[in-house]
Amino acid sequence: MDSCAPQIAPSVIGLAAVGWLPLRRLRHVLANVLLFLCTSSAGSALLAQQVLEGEEILAKDRPEAWMMKVVTSELEMITGVARDVRPGSVELGVESGWIPSLDAAQRRIGFNGMKEENVNRTPAYARPRISVGLPGNLSFGLGYIPPVRLGGIRPNHLAWSLGRPIVSRPRWRLGGRVQGQFGSLKGDITCDRDTVAAGQDPIRNPFGCEEPSNDKIRVRVVGLELGSAFAATNRIEAYVAVGWNYFTGEFQTDARYSGLQDRFRLTTSGPTFPLAAGAGYRISEKIRVDASAFYTPLQVRRQGIRVDDGLFNVRVSLFYLIR
Repeated sequence: MDSCAPQIAPSVIGLAAVGWLPLRRLRHVLANVLLFLCTSSAGSALLAQQVLEGEEILAKDRPEAWMMKVVTSELEMITGVARDVRPGSVELGVESGWIPSLDAAQRRIGFNGMKEENVNRTPAYARPRISVGLPGNLSFGLGYIPPVRLGGIRPNHLAWSLGRPIVSRPRWRLGGRVQGQFGSLKGDITCDRDTVAAGQDPIRNPFGCEEPSNDKIRVRVVGLELGSAFAATNRIEAYVAVGWNYFTGEFQTDARYSGLQDRFRLTTSGPTFPLAAGAGYRISEKIRVDASAFYTPLQVRRQGIRVDDGLFNVRVSLFYLIR
């Protein structure tokens, strides 16, 4: 045990400091990390059947809660300002959004910021969309990201919106919208393949990941949006929008590390306040393209200090009016 003390000291101090951990989880994680670093593989195998289960409601500024809000903000569907529509009209589209890369400090998410997670999997996403005109000048939109694995993550996500113009003038309009999203992302988040491949290296695999995890993030969002659009010409339109969303998220761990099977569930909820600005260009009577910038203010507590760390990204969409 003495020979591995220098290696385990940072882990022991860090884990002991996070008083947010339920006592049972702290005891199991600490004991198994020590055993992983300081005993033979046979000793660790004796603990392979231990299962860590339970649920914790996260504070809104915990790194894990912050990460779930980042995910839902990245996937929020930007629809511009609701315009006048004909009942039965159908518009198809495709949206591509940029997913910002997180730096080393932002990736320290697990165990209340003690564990760095491999979350930079893909720089962008694509989402097919459809909008249908309803009676009452309502427009209903859907966007779906299918369960196609990309960068080790399999999404299954649906976003929807229902909006109508409130005031409509030849060059200006005000519109409102109710919107939401629900779905999941599944993959090797807690223990990614590269970490597992490091074996018993205490630097590259400090928590002793034994196999790629099968974690799942579930999100639910409902919100309101108010936007204003101004037509600079017959083809070009600019808009701004503000929103309020209520978000609920769940992270279901399914990982094996240090002789422990972790099935702990983390949940969080709370509001977000997105802002969007963009412009649309009508190429023809049936084809238009939109570009928008999106920002959600977010706060996170890292190493005991609460900081502002919001999400900024951009999206581009192409639409074709079928009828």
